Amino acid sequence: MKIKFPRNVVVDTDNIPQDFEEQIRASFEAYTEGTAEAYTYQDKLAYIDLCRKFLHRAEDASDCVLALMKEYLEYEVTEQGEIPDKEDYLSVEFMENCYENGRTNLYDHYTGDHHVDDKIMDLLVRAIKVVINYEG
Repeated sequence: MKIKFPRNVVVDTDNIPQDFEEQIRASFEAYTEGTAEAYTYQDKLAYIDLCRKFLHRAEDASDCVLALMKEYLEYEVTEQGEIPDKEDYLSVEFMENCYENGRTNLYDHYTGDHHVDDKIMDLLVRAIKVVINYEG
């Protein structure tokens, strides 16, 4: 499986490049280019958050809401036999569902296959070590 890190670092989990750490270091250097040294820790944390976002394939917020709307419509039609009203989407309950899905998006498993997920988590830990130990 191919996974993506910031700055177009693409890694095949079944064929991890020997220079993985060097690629992450170069990616982080490019990410921090032009940033004052006083903000290095903020850059480190932001880069790590970005890695997590990429690895969880986090989507654009509007795309996620549209997907939830489609899922709700499909459920109501196939399971309940009726088309939901516009008010169903404007309800606090639906908005809570959107919020909860967005909040938990980054905490779920990566693929659902623990063999692949273990490889992804190992790569993420390796990337975090590179970034945390980085001294420009």
